[in-house]
Amino acid sequence: MPAAKSPISTENLVKRYDKYNEIGPISITLERKMIFGFLGPNGAGKTTTIRMILGLVQPNEGSVRIFGEDPFKKPVKALYKIGYAPELPSFQTFFSGEDVMNFTAKLYGINQSDKRRRIKGLIEMVGLGDHARKKVGKYSKGMVQRLSVAQALINDPELLILDEPTLGMDPAATIHFRDLFKTLSSEGKTILISSHQLDEVQRVATHIGMINRGRMVFQGTTASILEAFSKDFSIKIELEKINDDILDKIKKLSYVKEVKISTNGIQVILNEKKDLRADLADDIIKSGGRLKTLSLHNATLEDAFIETLRKENK
Repeated sequence: MPAAKSPISTENLVKRYDKYNEIGPISITLERKMIFGFLGPNGAGKTTTIRMILGLVQPNEGSVRIFGEDPFKKPVKALYKIGYAPELPSFQTFFSGEDVMNFTAKLYGINQSDKRRRIKGLIEMVGLGDHARKKVGKYSKGMVQRLSVAQALINDPELLILDEPTLGMDPAATIHFRDLFKTLSSEGKTILISSHQLDEVQRVATHIGMINRGRMVFQGTTASILEAFSKDFSIKIELEKINDDILDKIKKLSYVKEVKISTNGIQVILNEKKDLRADLADDIIKSGGRLKTLSLHNATLEDAFIETLRKENK
């Protein structure tokens, strides 16, 4: 059986449509305060997996628990602790944003005094304070996404499941929500984010799971996955002045594998997959060099994603 009190715990979930179309087995365990980035190409099985977790699609095999509860046997008890924002939220266009929030609060049985305070706070939190009474039919796509996230938070859930939550948002809003998700996690909420925006997932997720052709192909901390897909770690540096003496000293450092010089600066390739920027900066200064810039370069989540798909699709 899955772990009893984990926010999400699935064990060998399988959904079988026919002998050529099967999703699973999928086993995922999320711990409290984790931000889990759920990745995969279109048609890989992400949405179906989420629907099985929410108790909307019955698996052929396996089990799922939400804080120890079976969403198929005790849906109200299991799902009350969840906030869910779908990829393409649909609201009545004649409702205002405030109307949507009021309606949702009533469904959860939130009392009048708490409801007013909570709605006002959430609408401000997602940046819709000036648009609360505007009809949803006049909202932009990004505004609809903001409202969907606010709605998902109305019951103060312990677990948030967000499908493409920043789709259609401008860069400023995307940064705002990135910070918001980190804050919610630090306050104790567990978050599952399904997204194609790999750069954003890399910036916010503590853990990653990638599904392809219905199978989980890798899963782990974001840092461990990026390290596994990095052939080398390198540090790009710019010096106020480059001379042979400084370069020779850099080349002789025990942790340096190779030094490459280009018009864009100096690339120092390391022997180990470690962030040694502080060490390198200290050694350059001790050698008489003067640093202008210094940045670490290793694999990105996009690199890992593309490399995994390349191997899987051979």
